[in-house]
Amino acid sequence: MIEGHGDDIYRYEGQVKMNFSSTNYMHTDHSALKEYLMERFDLISNYPEPQPLQLEQLIASKLDIPAESVMVTNGATEAIYLIASLYHGSTSIIPQPTSTEYADACRINKHYITYEQNDGITELPKDRVYWLCNPNNPSGNVLMKGFMDYLVRRSPRYTFVVDQSFEAFTREELLLPKETCMLGNLLLLHSMSKTYGIPGIRLGYITSHPGTIQLLRNLRHPWSVSTLAIEAGKFLIEQGRPVVTDINAYLDETERLRKALRQIEGIRVYETKTNYMLCEVAPITATELKSYLINEHGILIRDCHNFYGLSNHFFRITTQQADENDALVSAISECLSSRE
Repeated sequence: MIEGHGDDIYRYEGQVKMNFSSTNYMHTDHSALKEYLMERFDLISNYPEPQPLQLEQLIASKLDIPAESVMVTNGATEAIYLIASLYHGSTSIIPQPTSTEYADACRINKHYITYEQNDGITELPKDRVYWLCNPNNPSGNVLMKGFMDYLVRRSPRYTFVVDQSFEAFTREELLLPKETCMLGNLLLLHSMSKTYGIPGIRLGYITSHPGTIQLLRNLRHPWSVSTLAIEAGKFLIEQGRPVVTDINAYLDETERLRKALRQIEGIRVYETKTNYMLCEVAPITATELKSYLINEHGILIRDCHNFYGLSNHFFRITTQQADENDALVSAISECLSSRE
């Protein structure tokens, strides 16, 4: 069960003025999507497709891969739980820190979970699943495409689940479905929720070998993707624009924000290859900092205490508009100065 996550705005009843806690850019213009969905709102009176095959075909066409290699899911989260179910009872290796959902899904499906490749285990089941978030959450690190491709191809006995949900927010090259969808030991996860800034709609998809996709289809509940989600997906694939249209300018602003935060005494900011960054605060806990920022400034950040391997001094923020970024830096500086 998810306990503590980004964008927990529902806890604060109108207090939030600036939201840095989600991995999303919070200023996306959804007016065209809203108009499109309102024109089709009456569709909620009918069931959607039991499986969203039309949307899968559109995605496959865009990616230039067979439709049999695509499976649309209720967010990347449904994909994670379906994959964990498919490999029920396997040994899962989950490098840390990373998203807590991989371990949660694996525990439910009775995986043996290990966080290190050499941790004193003398005998492992032959079924081993590696869970890799790339770009990684919460660190923002990115493993090079060449290394990832080599790792997967040299180890055909092992299954690799590579979560590329944040692929729209980095300049680094990542694995492409067109180049990898016929590999039997690789599953790529993608998030339309993040790419298009619609996390409330819950829309993701898996690309993999057709045989693997069929096994996953056999596990999925019918109607797991709603009518409005399917319609939103169709619009976004055919007419939508990603949240970030100028990735260079956005990541330049990310680096400006990172440098500004590094000037604050008591704050350590880790390097990142994407739009969010992991920070460490020394004088107080991240929970205390989060409480101060929301109560005094209406600013929401992501407390990272529930990531495995991180203490309660870590937090994550995501780059927003320049004036908001400056306000965040000022508020954190004010908070730490008041504790001296």
